[in-house]
Order: sequence, then structure tokens, then C-alpha cells
Amino acid sequence: MSLGEDMLAKMDFRAPAADAWIDEDGTSTDPASASPSTADLAGALAPLGKQTRPNGAVYHPRAVAKAFEDVALLRDARDHREHVLFYGPPGTGKTALCEAAFAADATIEHDGLESIVGTADTTEADLLGTFVQDPRSGAFEWRPGPLHRSVLYDVPLLVDEIALIDPRVLSVLYPLMDGRDVLRIPMNPDLDPLPTGKGWFVLGAYNPDVPGARMSEALRDRFAHHIEVGTDWVLANELGVPADIIEVAKNLDQQRRKGDLAWSPQLRSLLSYASTERRRGREYALANLLAKVPQDDRDLVGRVLTAKFGEIDALRLGLRFES
Repeated sequence: MSLGEDMLAKMDFRAPAADAWIDEDGTSTDPASASPSTADLAGALAPLGKQTRPNGAVYHPRAVAKAFEDVALLRDARDHREHVLFYGPPGTGKTALCEAAFAADATIEHDGLESIVGTADTTEADLLGTFVQDPRSGAFEWRPGPLHRSVLYDVPLLVDEIALIDPRVLSVLYPLMDGRDVLRIPMNPDLDPLPTGKGWFVLGAYNPDVPGARMSEALRDRFAHHIEVGTDWVLANELGVPADIIEVAKNLDQQRRKGDLAWSPQLRSLLSYASTERRRGREYALANLLAKVPQDDRDLVGRVLTAKFGEIDALRLGLRFES
């Protein structure tokens, strides 16, 4: 037996007795009665109902931990400066939820949401801002970036695809997220330190399966809530997506979760499929869906679609059209 195995064998993993929990005053507390259950607190946040996004689309709220409405939870997290990190495949509604929660929020002075979509080339200046030269006068003026604007206007900041940004760049968020609550912009010494208001906090969203995705533990630990976002299959059906394609999508999603696929159709792709099927027919919609699949996954997805619907080829241009 190795040293590590010997240590594990000697460790006691049994739950401690109730009287093992001792308060500061020396009295014992029963852990089972010390904290309320999530179900007990389910009524603490009143649901806010459907929300309209800036593009006019209606957002249908979803449940978190089977107890809280997502929109209400986000607004409560903002009120308590509890930063939120979403992760999941693209097209599941991460960005849509953030827009629905804050794009038209009448509970704060400045409604809205500042956002940035991260890439491997995102710089600190992309977040904070930069000097821009006036082509007529030649003078340089400060142009605030999304982080500066979010603090200036006291609105939440959404960092989409946050895991693609160099962790060294994102260190600019650390002092704002850990309680120091003051934004300093060293590249513009004329700007006074700017304190954060009650409407500011950080939302992060990313796809953990995208190549190059990484986050520092220092940043991850500053997010109070880590929430996985997947597709609501029931909602997809209610929004008009055919049941048979939902069945296929659920099967593919299970294979993605097991690691057999890197991509599977989520809500956005399913809504696009339903619209295409209504306007162009099933055969066209299936061929179009297959053409969306990344090349590495296309053979497997094609076999699944063929098994369900018959032979399918990815959409492509054919011979000259004869009228």
C-alpha cells in the first residue's frame, strides 16, 4: 500500500455528529436545523415573468435549483454584488438571459447592460477604453470602454466568452470584484478614481468546450454563482420546434456531454430549424442543419439524422437551375 493509499484508509469520511459543531460561545448546534433548505427559501424571490429583450424577442424565464426564477435571481445577485458566471454550449440562452434581466430594468436609475465579446486578442484597452485622435483637430480624446462605461452609468457588465480572454487582461476586474469597489484607469491619469454603484456587478459567460477556453482560479473564485445553462427542451417544443427534431437534439446533447461530440444543436439552432422547415420544407431544413455541424462532428450527426429521417446530405449548390 502506498503512502497516499495508507492515509486515505485512515481517514474517516463519516458525517460528524451534531454535537461536533461548536459555536463561538461554546454551545453546540445541530447542522440540520442551523440552515434553511433551498425549498424553504423558494418564495423569497418573487418571479418577474416574461421579459422583452432589446431585439424585441420575448424571454421565457427558467428555474434555477428548481426554486428560483432566473431573472429574479440575477437581479437579486446584482443587489448583493454577487457576480455570476454562466457556462454551457452556444445557443442555450446565456446572453439572452442577461439581456432580459437588465436591458429594461425599471428598478434602477440607469437601465441597460454594457457588454463585450471576448477573444484571444482582447486587450485591457478594449475593456477600459483608449485615446482616439480627432482627424480634424488632431487632438486626442478619451473614449471609454465597456468596463469604464458600466461603472460610469452604474449598470452590469457582461463579459461574453470570458474564457477566451487572456487571464492577465482580466486581472483589471479583480479590485472591482473583491470589495475594493473603485475603478482606476492608469492609462488616463486625468480621470479620478470612480467608485462602483449599487447597480454594478459582473456577469461572465463562456463555452467550456471551445478551443483555448481557460480561466484563472483567482477570477473564477470571485464569481459567487456558477450556473450551467443548457437547452430547455419543453420550451423548444412550446415555441414550435417539431418533437422529432427535439428528440434527435436531446440524443446528440447526451453524446456531447459524454465527450463523443463537441457540438450539438441547442435552442437557437432548433428555433432556426423550425423557421426554415416552415418556409423551405423538411428536407431543406435537415440538410441545412447538417451543414451547420462542425466538420469534425458531421459524420456522426449525419448518421443520427439519417437513422431518424432517411438519407441526408449537407446543403450545397447543385447543377445549373433549370426553370
